[in-house]
Amino acid sequence: MYVLNTLIPLLAVVALGAYLRHIGLLPAATVRDTNRLLYWVALPAMLFYETAEAQIQGDAVLRVALTLLGAMLVAILLGYALAPALRIPRTALGAFVQGGYRSNMAYVGLPVILLALTNANGAVATDERALAVVALGLVTPVYNLVAVVVLLTARPKNTLTQAGREIRRILLAMVTNPLVISCIAGLLFALLPWELPAIVHRTFSTVGQMSTPLALLGIGASFTLTTLRHNLRLASYASLVKVAFSPLAGYLLAKALGLGPVELRIALIYLACPAAAASYVMAEQLGSDEKLAASIIVLSTLLSVASLAVSLVVR
Repeated sequence: MYVLNTLIPLLAVVALGAYLRHIGLLPAATVRDTNRLLYWVALPAMLFYETAEAQIQGDAVLRVALTLLGAMLVAILLGYALAPALRIPRTALGAFVQGGYRSNMAYVGLPVILLALTNANGAVATDERALAVVALGLVTPVYNLVAVVVLLTARPKNTLTQAGREIRRILLAMVTNPLVISCIAGLLFALLPWELPAIVHRTFSTVGQMSTPLALLGIGASFTLTTLRHNLRLASYASLVKVAFSPLAGYLLAKALGLGPVELRIALIYLACPAAAASYVMAEQLGSDEKLAASIIVLSTLLSVASLAVSLVVR
């Protein structure tokens, strides 16, 4: 019942988003505007006030971050190891490897974690919320930077010289990413001997509460099976790396690092998430196979229902 009580409400909101799109209440233009609101306002507000008030004792957040980054490395190496056997063309290699490691942690992982950690009174312990948010803030910049490296090194040699403008645009987008900025600002505030004024906390908290429902509705409204018609074979292998082998590697690393039950659950949920939606955008901008990237996102989203369910019960 625990798994059902955690996942069914999330899936119901995702399904509601798909239904609202079907009946015309969430047209494509509205979804784009809603996603912009989520990206630029709601999520940054939540990430800032959560990290600004974080009071994590010990090295828990470091061990969670190391687990996520270690599993990322394993997934990347596995992606490259599979490439010769699958005869992946160079133009698709970057999208394949990126799709196997890059988790949709902000839009899927964090909502699942917060719901999984909610007690019978509808509250989440402050230190557990802070652990999940700060770990996300530490790993997100690394995920983005590694994606740039993976996609650029897979480009044909004769196109590398044309990548300068794209690299500058991507790097600028990384350093101006509102999710990264909000986490860094929150962490810096947390290091100061101050507390957020009540009016600031309540304002950011109220705005941040939009993030989970907006994210889930947007995923449902944007979901389509038509993209699976492209590169189904390669998308299947990349999706299995993403939702099966990456969480398995994370589990082994977590045990080696001595993660506690809550820390383990947070790490595994992040790793069990589908491929990040941003992987499509970066693949397109950096000359990789964007159709393969889109197929990995769709298929890994379907498969992640099972991987998330397992991550909720593993001890």
